[in-house]
Amino acid sequence: MRLIVLTVDGNHTAALRAAADRLRREHGIGVTLGMYDAASLRSEADWQRLADDIAAADFIFGARLFGEELVRPLERLLKTAAAPVCIITSNPALIECTHLGRFDLRKSDADQEPGIFQQWVRKLRPQSGAGEAKRQLAVLRNLTKVLKLIPGKARDIYTYAIAHQYWLNCAPENLYRMLCLITERYVPGQSGKLPQLDPISYPEVALFHPAAAEPFATQADYDAWRATRTKAARSKAAKGQPAQPAVGILALRTVALTGNSAHLAALIDALERRGIEPRLAYASGLDQRPAIEAFFAGSAAPEARGLARLLPFKKAPPAPEPPAAVDLLINATGFALVGGPAESKPVEARAALAQLDVGYLNLVPLAFQRIEEWRADDTGLAPIQSALSVAVPELDGASDPIIYGGPTGAGDTFVPLPEAIEQAAERIARRVTLRRKANAEKRLAIVMFNF
Repeated sequence: MRLIVLTVDGNHTAALRAAADRLRREHGIGVTLGMYDAASLRSEADWQRLADDIAAADFIFGARLFGEELVRPLERLLKTAAAPVCIITSNPALIECTHLGRFDLRKSDADQEPGIFQQWVRKLRPQSGAGEAKRQLAVLRNLTKVLKLIPGKARDIYTYAIAHQYWLNCAPENLYRMLCLITERYVPGQSGKLPQLDPISYPEVALFHPAAAEPFATQADYDAWRATRTKAARSKAAKGQPAQPAVGILALRTVALTGNSAHLAALIDALERRGIEPRLAYASGLDQRPAIEAFFAGSAAPEARGLARLLPFKKAPPAPEPPAAVDLLINATGFALVGGPAESKPVEARAALAQLDVGYLNLVPLAFQRIEEWRADDTGLAPIQSALSVAVPELDGASDPIIYGGPTGAGDTFVPLPEAIEQAAERIARRVTLRRKANAEKRLAIVMFNF
């Protein structure tokens, strides 16, 4: 079986290769993976290799595909692909290249089989509007419950719907189960040979740690796990010492679930060596505000804290505000706080950051080029990476962008950049120290640019 996987980044690559090895080891089915992301599609030769792979493919899967430099060439290739195509959570032009058996989004609604099948297809077709991603996921969750029980032509729609659940809960086990489903249903001669298992669900919003087996849905669960890691943590809590400085770190849910997090593990180690507690959190989708509100905002309601700054004093000033639960916020996703790679909403992001009221730094994992390419290129970051990871987060208010990890030509997983991580950790430590100083002890420098 030859499976082509298209994504904007390489976060899933190592987990997918492990899933393919498991199919070969446990079931004797050889799966050849053709993995393509933005970093591997940078020349005419790269695109020709993809075109050749698509022509020979047994199945083509794609997710999170955005950006004109990817979408238009992919659209031309996928529209003529003979193999089944399943594109999810991507630009609408690519989603509409999907065709799985009798489920074909290339056809107009009028050309679909009439009846309930036609209605389902119409609901799954991408629409315009800011809430489209949430609408589609809600439709898909409802459809998977119904379609699983219906045989015949509905199973192709079920495959499309359930693929979202496997991919969005992209732990290695779920990616293995997705490969089993695809192979069972769409590769000739494999029917009845592989297990068909439902996807395992993980929290939509959670704290996580690279050393932990699973993410933590609540702060209490995370604190209990962290207290058992070292005797020092238990001893410190028992003695009632002042709370350890903490920084909130936002990362992608895919990074947490796939385990492609060596760069984050190195950052955690650098911060812990400086006496700082790093709290990693993710939110599903493209909006990181739920993670901030759940784990970093402290006990005060965000709306009340923000409103207090706007109301004029009357008889007496308002009561002191409870502090945020973290001393600093770090966006380590490589994308904007609200909107991600598809769009950005800086006004909404700035409102959330004003309510949190701590410093906001930007750490960038390379998603669109290899570390070797970035170092060898006189221009540095690829234009799309510079736009999405530096320029757009600046509109939110993020500062101090530092490249701290990314993929290499030597393997499938992200690797840390030790010098950059030490530099970032030192800046973070100084920011934390500054925030905890009394104002009378601080020195202020004003720099004026005279043009």
